Amino acid sequence: MRRWDYFAAILLISLVLNSLFTGGERRAPIAESPRRPPPAAVAPAPVPAPVPQAPSSGLPVSRVEHKVKTRSAAGTAFAVDGIGTWLTARHVIDGCDRVGIIYDHKTRRAQRAAVRAVHANADVAVLSGRVPGGARPVALAAVLDGETEAFHVGYPKGRRAVLHSSYLGRWRLTGFGRFRNDEEVAVWGVISRYPEDLPGFGGISGGPVFSADGRVIGISVAGSDRRGRVIASLPKSFWQVLDMAGQTPPQRAGDLRFTGADFRAVGERLLDDLRVARVYCRVKKPLGMGE
Repeated sequence: MRRWDYFAAILLISLVLNSLFTGGERRAPIAESPRRPPPAAVAPAPVPAPVPQAPSSGLPVSRVEHKVKTRSAAGTAFAVDGIGTWLTARHVIDGCDRVGIIYDHKTRRAQRAAVRAVHANADVAVLSGRVPGGARPVALAAVLDGETEAFHVGYPKGRRAVLHSSYLGRWRLTGFGRFRNDEEVAVWGVISRYPEDLPGFGGISGGPVFSADGRVIGISVAGSDRRGRVIASLPKSFWQVLDMAGQTPPQRAGDLRFTGADFRAVGERLLDDLRVARVYCRVKKPLGMGE
């Protein structure tokens, strides 16, 4: 019996030790897999604005690809307060190694700007950067409310330009590629442009879309050169991203008046006064290479 007691004691000790060293083991969580890093490791530096309600599924849909930037590029931005806050399109500043606001085109001098916030579901973003002499802000509309014509200011193809357009309706814009967006937008058909030989609209992205009374009713984010259309984010999108950045400019009346006869002169004053500026996106190397 003593031999059986000895074996029983050895077996009991083995079971106890096995329970101590293996009883708490669990399967490694998926988030710890090298192929799926934890959320903290992949979160973008600028905190996105909260995702709004998805646009109506009954709207016509336009799709746009946000490609990986392989070289430096430029777009447009505009001042919304007197302390260096600017609005632009997200795709203008996404994937840049450095962003600058050009304040002297003759000497190509630019003030470095920081990305303050990007919208999680719309192609809009907030920049922060002071320029010499400051920039007088433009007025922002609360909503797009029955406007039938608009005026677009910016730097398409790197050239100073002003467009006059008519309202075509609401669409749903979905973006894919480097980042995704799904938002309700306004579509505008270009009636006239300055300069008249402007070959396309690329580069006007991020520029303001004005109502006739001088308030910003959208941000240019896409377009069709062939069809003569410009697609613009709605006021609700830029107010959301401004709120996320902690900047809420007071609503005020516009100090400009646009008409089909003098829109060129009004737009050029905005460019001369640096209320609308060219944004430079510097890309040191093709993004996605070696990341």
